[in-house]
Amino acid sequence: MGGISAKDFIEELIFCLKEEDIVKAKALLQFASDSDIAVEVQKDALLELAKGPEKVVFPLLEYLTKIEISNPDIQDALYELILDKAYGNTDLVIKYITNNEKKARLLFLKASGDLILTEVGPVLEKIILEDADPNIVIQAVKSLGRLRLTGSLPALAKIAGQDDNEIKRAAIFAISEIGTEEAVDTMCGFIGQDEEASKLTVEALAEIQDIYSLDKLASFLSSDITIVRDTAIDQLMKLGTKAVPILTNAFKNANADYLVHLLTTLGYIGDQAAISPILDIINTQPEDANIRQAAYEAMERIPSPRTAICLAQGLQDPIEAVRMSAARAIDGNLTKALVAGLKNIVREGSDDSQNAVAALIDAESSNIFNFLVKEESFLDLAQKHVSTKADPITRDNFLKHLKGIGQKEFVKNIEKNVVKDKDLEKSSAQIYVIDDSKMMLKLYQNKLIALGFEPVLFDKPEEAIPQIISKKPDLVITDLNMPNISGLELTREARRKFTRQDLPILMITTQSDFVEEKDGDIRIDNSVLTKSGINKILHKPFTDEDFNKAVTKFVKS
Repeated sequence: MGGISAKDFIEELIFCLKEEDIVKAKALLQFASDSDIAVEVQKDALLELAKGPEKVVFPLLEYLTKIEISNPDIQDALYELILDKAYGNTDLVIKYITNNEKKARLLFLKASGDLILTEVGPVLEKIILEDADPNIVIQAVKSLGRLRLTGSLPALAKIAGQDDNEIKRAAIFAISEIGTEEAVDTMCGFIGQDEEASKLTVEALAEIQDIYSLDKLASFLSSDITIVRDTAIDQLMKLGTKAVPILTNAFKNANADYLVHLLTTLGYIGDQAAISPILDIINTQPEDANIRQAAYEAMERIPSPRTAICLAQGLQDPIEAVRMSAARAIDGNLTKALVAGLKNIVREGSDDSQNAVAALIDAESSNIFNFLVKEESFLDLAQKHVSTKADPITRDNFLKHLKGIGQKEFVKNIEKNVVKDKDLEKSSAQIYVIDDSKMMLKLYQNKLIALGFEPVLFDKPEEAIPQIISKKPDLVITDLNMPNISGLELTREARRKFTRQDLPILMITTQSDFVEEKDGDIRIDNSVLTKSGINKILHKPFTDEDFNKAVTKFVKS
């Protein structure tokens, strides 16, 4: 401080304020960032400024914003002083957000929002529509959102259409802060505008959290835009139990695709309040297999032994994937009543009994085996499946478990009768499979092993992507709708390095509106699907013939 003591510094500042000598005060304050000045002295200086008249202090505050102040406590204290002096001084605030240096403008723009100075609204609208500096525009947009003025919706909606993604984000979230039904409807108009706008709209809508906005958010699960559906699922999962009544109420009149996504989202949330509505769906046995499978998968994620007996019927479903989903749900919901029901199913010795036992084994529902091993009919059906149809990994896991629970003689007989050379010769081709459903991963594993492949499985796409990029498998099989990262997003990441010819990608989905061209092959044109880089689509539920044909189209076993 050039030999000036801290005491002299403060006294000189007080004198300048008293005399309203702005020029001399600025000359003194140039030392405000001097590292030789103690933080406490800097704080004392700000305290003295707080006592001065606005016409003197405002120019000094503006001057201080230009000085490099590294200490965050002093930065916070300076902003608090700006808030203190700006409160009730709307005209001065307008002057400083329109006619000054950028750093000062940003701070006063922020203050206008934090202080909810609604009179500044028209000035903020003018700034966001006319100013060329994106940082100024973004801060003005954020502050306008804080004012929650319905009349600002047209200006915010216009700025949300800009190409600058940061401005777009600020505008959409500012509209969500207004939060009225009119604001929600305005936001919904951005859906489909472009991918970024669609995603931001769903994320911002989730922050409002009133009934109207939550209904809109749930309705996005029926969107034909993948990024909208997947983002809505992610946001509803974050909302958790708050979203459950909205989602279950949406069951009414929901089409098949919508209902599948509603069930999937409820399963991820995992709240028991959803159990009764889900069981109502199971008990009605919907014609669409994807709905039945989604319901059983949801029940796997929401354990409820008191209602478990309703799950047994799923083991007799005509579709293998549904049976396996039911098997996994059963394994986590075992009760005495459910065990009794399963015993009766296997005692019938029918084709349905065989399918039920096969589903339990293929899904590796190991808990139930402890209760069924005393049933001779179960052992007979199990022996037939593991000896003739189960893939080697599933067979070995099943036998290992039975050996562990005392069925050594049974295991020995099977191992003796299984002809090892019947096991398919393994292919050297690498197939990566990505699906958030562990049951579907198990199903794909069984089928691929039966074809002679040893697939690598991922239930988190974010873990699969770096492996795909670094190791380039021969084929990628991926689900479409997954939390956090969709199959389309995964495909785009893969396409940053590999073309459709370099790395074939087979997408499997329940989405009926995710249409295919030329018998499943994506036509090379300007369609969304082509841009995504997918080679082929397979819809659930699929037959073994469908699956085998789709896989061997790209990879020979």
